[in-house]
Amino acid sequence: MPRRPEGTPLHPVTPWRRAWAPLAALLAFVAHDAQQAREWSAHLTAGWATLGLLVLLPPAAAYGFLTWWCTSYLVTDTELRIHTGLLFRRTAHIRLDRVQAVDVARPLLARVAGVAKLKLDAVGTESKDELAFLGERDAVALRAELLARAAGIAPEAATEAGEAPSRELLRVPLRTLVTSVALLGAGWGTLLALLVMPPLIYLASDSVWPALATAFPLAGGVWASGAGRVIREFDWTVAESPDGLRLDSGLLDRRHATVPPGRVQAVHLVEPLLWRRRGWTRVELEIAGAGNPAKDDSGGLLLPVAPWPQAAAVLARVLPGVDLHAATAALTPVPRRARWCAPVARRGYGQGVTGEVFVTRRGLLKRRTTLVPHAKVQSVRLEQGPWQRRHRLADVSLDHGAGGTARARLRDVREAHALLSAQAERSRTGRRKAAPERWLTAPDPTAGR
Repeated sequence: MPRRPEGTPLHPVTPWRRAWAPLAALLAFVAHDAQQAREWSAHLTAGWATLGLLVLLPPAAAYGFLTWWCTSYLVTDTELRIHTGLLFRRTAHIRLDRVQAVDVARPLLARVAGVAKLKLDAVGTESKDELAFLGERDAVALRAELLARAAGIAPEAATEAGEAPSRELLRVPLRTLVTSVALLGAGWGTLLALLVMPPLIYLASDSVWPALATAFPLAGGVWASGAGRVIREFDWTVAESPDGLRLDSGLLDRRHATVPPGRVQAVHLVEPLLWRRRGWTRVELEIAGAGNPAKDDSGGLLLPVAPWPQAAAVLARVLPGVDLHAATAALTPVPRRARWCAPVARRGYGQGVTGEVFVTRRGLLKRRTTLVPHAKVQSVRLEQGPWQRRHRLADVSLDHGAGGTARARLRDVREAHALLSAQAERSRTGRRKAAPERWLTAPDPTAGR
């Protein structure tokens, strides 16, 4: 048996998670060569099936046990070390002063077993390291210790720090969530395609397999945009604490995430057409190291749906000093001659600037407003195609620290040049005045209560 690495082992239930790997390999083989699998299954009796299961289970159990045996974690004064690997050993060294988020996830089966998954997001890494699984109490205690050490608290005091106090800011009602999902056109369009396309394909091909191959992806799309979305975003709660905004959500799989202070690079306000009469908006964040929410809803979602006043109040905690109503009021439309470049889409374009943020807007059916704090702007550039030059128009693009871009489209060329130079100066000034990005530096939200 290989020597066990130093540190604390994971929860004893973890080997069962690893034991599925050989079974998954068998299923992959069946999916790769379905014809051969069908031929084998035709000659398979109950006795042979039982014998095969008995032969497969011991290696699967051994694999799960050995991978658990070779996995451990160790917290030192300066870093978290995660040892993994059965044949090829790997040690991840995560500097505590680079930690920007520590999330606790509780999948359904993990909640039944009383365990949780700890995900760590550090500056300079593209993916999150994780510890799966720990006991629920151990996961919460380790999260609190890591955040305390990341804030600079002495190691001997960090272990006793415990979870920082929090105050609830907003909880999304189930009725509001269900209504908002029902008012989205994408889900109904996918459902219509599911009801129409598979029968048509079956009538055209006289075969059930092409129809099923079309139906399964469409059914998955209906689930993801309908009931699946409600289950993921169920009981969405936003709470304020000294270590950032805490987000809790999920009906089957509970997820506990934290929006790190100072790491938000851009904010997106999404308003589908049928939401506007109700005054609802969806708030998405782009966080350094956490990806683009347009590609991954779980990476930067702050509010799945909320009335504008409540969204503005929560957003004020993410971007202190930013007035959401003033930011949207600063938006100005594009020049009338922009109709020659974008006859329809131009009506949804807008751009504005306040003392704190650069604002852009696009979209008619699904309006998307983007706010970028001046201090987070990494570069500014002017873009102009030949057709835009003919009509004296240009785009101004801002790149921020999360790898995203905010683009003010079809602005008057003189306005664009002035905006380019002014924004460069605003960004320099914003970076000089920006507060330090440190954990646990905000005042205690429960103080004085």
